[in-house]
Amino acid sequence: MNNEKKFIYLMGVIAIFFALVYKLVNFVLYSKDMKLVNISITLLNILILMIITIIILSSIVSYIILKNRKINSNIMKINLNIVNVMYPLVIVATKIFGIPKNEIRSIYVILNNKYIYSNKYNVKAEDIMLITPHCIQKNFCKHKVTNDIENCRRCGQCNVEDLVKLKQKYNVKAFVATGGTLARKIIIENKPKAVIAIACERDLISGIQDVSKFPVIGILNKRPNGPCFNTEIDIEEVEEAIKFFLGGN
Repeated sequence: MNNEKKFIYLMGVIAIFFALVYKLVNFVLYSKDMKLVNISITLLNILILMIITIIILSSIVSYIILKNRKINSNIMKINLNIVNVMYPLVIVATKIFGIPKNEIRSIYVILNNKYIYSNKYNVKAEDIMLITPHCIQKNFCKHKVTNDIENCRRCGQCNVEDLVKLKQKYNVKAFVATGGTLARKIIIENKPKAVIAIACERDLISGIQDVSKFPVIGILNKRPNGPCFNTEIDIEEVEEAIKFFLGGN
């Protein structure tokens, strides 16, 4: 089962859960020979049915988006908000069914990116920010770039040099952060109009949610040596995101 199907499967499980809650509530109430259902019980039933309907519709829309079929940008935004609300429950479900969290987190990143790419932007280069964790720098390098990415000596052994080249080529801002908290602080202080964030699934999700007022394209890093150690970046994907925010796509 691929990640897309796992995501839809978990959304379906949550819908079934609410359906069972609905049946349980009514069973308990009617088992007590209640002939009349007061307004609060009616409203509760309506609420549960609405939640089930929303989850089912969101699952359908998500499936359409993940299959690269055209869909209205406003619908994508609404769906992303629904997925955002459902995200904690989906993560709980991954634990129950033994599905790796990152497989589901990556789907959230894809849904977010597809929504961003469904819009049009024409942002000035100086208002675009690249931000990446420090683990893209080789651990043996003595020239730390967390204070200033320009400290890179361009030895070619990691992707920091590539980011510096993109920074200079397009005149965008670029930062290397030691963690998610610092990354969010940098974004808030610099107030960019568009963000290209590079990180692992967990940090991307929390970052995208925390700075939701900025359009963020999330790019997953590569971890050939394991998490948080000598990670790598798809530079072409980063450059594509810069061109997009500049209005090139």
